[in-house]
Amino acid sequence: MGMTLFQSCKKETPAPTASFTAAIDGGVVSFAAVVTDDSKYEWDFGDGSYINTLKAPVHTYIQVAVPVDVNVSLTIKGPGGQVTVTNKITIPAKTKLEYLTGGKPASSSSRKWRINIAAAFLDVTFADANFTSQIPASSRIGGAFGQVGLSKVYLDEFVFKSDGTLTINSKGGGIFASLAYCMANSIPMSANYINLGLAYTKTFTSLAGATFTINEGKNYTISTPAGDVTYSNVMTLSFTNGGFLGMKDFTSECIIKKLTDKEMNAIIFYAHPSYGAKPMLALNLTFETVQ
Repeated sequence: MGMTLFQSCKKETPAPTASFTAAIDGGVVSFAAVVTDDSKYEWDFGDGSYINTLKAPVHTYIQVAVPVDVNVSLTIKGPGGQVTVTNKITIPAKTKLEYLTGGKPASSSSRKWRINIAAAFLDVTFADANFTSQIPASSRIGGAFGQVGLSKVYLDEFVFKSDGTLTINSKGGGIFASLAYCMANSIPMSANYINLGLAYTKTFTSLAGATFTINEGKNYTISTPAGDVTYSNVMTLSFTNGGFLGMKDFTSECIIKKLTDKEMNAIIFYAHPSYGAKPMLALNLTFETVQ
């Protein structure tokens, strides 16, 4: 009599496989994994944050002024073992609009700015190629306007919105303006400093519909009483419908030297009564965000 022997074979569980995609929207990245034999997900986002165990996480990276490459790793652990896959993603640079307004064009974000009374530097210069200073070094500090009766200039707020509109909130009752502009338009002043052609008006009504435009890499030419001056490859803010930053004058377009989430350094051109409506002087001002 014959005998048939049956031998059972143990089937090994295959090791997991993994891949993932990343949808990048500014600093917000949505991850989607395609895996097999999964029991546990471990995401390392490459920025020092905690390990994430969700299947399809959304992670927010801190954006800076330049693009940043990040290595993102996904480890899948299952009954058959584990596998790790790593991809490089690029977080785009934060745009100037995001620094200025706190949001993207399609958002409803806004950011308030005011002249920083505690700034380490402030200057009044000629509107020349070198911005030649017109005040003593000891006076080139943020609170200098208060020393000449213009302390209200630190109160007013300039609200930049991501849709390109601007609102100016007078917190001191009037607005910072050039003396030449006030005199030419018969605007009553509550205070002025004749030597440097500065003033604060008694009243101010923000015009509806003011807008702004960010101009990067611009060759900006101004026509001064001493002739034309061109500032090459600068960033400027230009305005429509009565908009301006910091000071009301015949000239509203200004140069932005520095822009971060909390600080903006601007050069604002203005006229002096002795030289008509053309910009003769420039203010180098530091603005701070208002919470």
